Amino acid sequence: MSPRPALARLLAHREPALLLSGQTISQFGDGVATVAFTLLILDRTHSISALAWFSAARMAPLVAFLLFGGATVDRHSRRLLMLASDSGRALLTGGIVALLLAHALTMGDLLAFAVAFGTFDALFMPSFTALTPEIVPAELLPAMNAVRPFTSQVMGNMIGPAVGGLLAAVSTTAAIAVDCATFVISAGALALMRPTPRPDRPQPQTMLREIAAGWRYVRHTTWLWRSLLAVTIGNALLFTPMGVLISFALRHQMHVSKSVVGYYFAVSGAAGALSSLAATSLPTPRRRVRAMWLAWLAAGLSGFLLAGATHPWELFVVPVIATPGILIGNIIWESMLQVEVPRDLLGRVSSVDWFVSLGLSPVGVAVAGAVSARVGVAAYALVATVVTLVPGLMVIASPRVHAVDTHPRPATVTPEA
Repeated sequence: MSPRPALARLLAHREPALLLSGQTISQFGDGVATVAFTLLILDRTHSISALAWFSAARMAPLVAFLLFGGATVDRHSRRLLMLASDSGRALLTGGIVALLLAHALTMGDLLAFAVAFGTFDALFMPSFTALTPEIVPAELLPAMNAVRPFTSQVMGNMIGPAVGGLLAAVSTTAAIAVDCATFVISAGALALMRPTPRPDRPQPQTMLREIAAGWRYVRHTTWLWRSLLAVTIGNALLFTPMGVLISFALRHQMHVSKSVVGYYFAVSGAAGALSSLAATSLPTPRRRVRAMWLAWLAAGLSGFLLAGATHPWELFVVPVIATPGILIGNIIWESMLQVEVPRDLLGRVSSVDWFVSLGLSPVGVAVAGAVSARVGVAAYALVATVVTLVPGLMVIASPRVHAVDTHPRPATVTPEA
């Protein structure tokens, strides 16, 4: 099936169209805010460590509350939970705008904002994954899983950051206010969607028992837990710190302008957008695990370029290599979760996925900032890239991991307690 009919059929359904519309606008605001907050912190502190701590502060509660977020997602309407998350983030960004206008914003305020924002992220992420198969026909799930990252890359990582760099050069306050407005619009789109019921749960259990069921499923599913462990190392050491490392190198080692930092993020978004567009026309690979890990390993190789870069244009090439590999691998991964995992466990398994894959990232990005401040960005990137590639190579060489593509586990069976 060609990408155009699949996309047209997807948008013909009211609920997916509303969800994608609201999220596309919100992703634009995210892109604007990413650059605005990055430049705000670097200009105030001139410190890679301060930027790393801000990133870690946002990720820490995301990791800490993801498991409870996943269990909550499997108890309540996913749409309402996403509506609450978007509304909360709109209030938080509005608060930052007010503090900026009052000239009262401190680094402590930014760290507190990051913690609260990450908490709402922990609710939103598993909710989106679990809501998608409720409102999208099964045959259109691959199209949905490709279209969403496409819009995310175009709006959140290309147009949004480019606009954010230009706006921040004039007014950081205005840039963050744009992000606040986009959360309001996204919440409005969710409010217009038809109500979705609570998940059908035959035997309600305590929160901890439900979380344990998600862990149990992952532990008994080889392709899941081995891939997650390897991804955790790569995210913590290389992929999560990459934006911090490159932003600092561009701004304070190569001394480029604010708008150029925004253009770096835009290049990353353009690479991701083209990859997502291409992915809509690609059939699901027969060897899904192999294709997924080849894409992720190709992304990891970009770390060597980061380690050897001496000019800004070389850093611009890094996301051209990394972003498509990460994105294509993620599309295959998410489709596998939605096909292989029982529907009543999907929210919890998704939260375990996010929890494990991002579990070490708050520590990793803080350590990356501290170590890079001492030994330099290049030396850190070289070691991190080598350490990242080894677990991925071990996974792709494991026959047990590939068994899911030769002997698929029925998605209707839930592991016993």
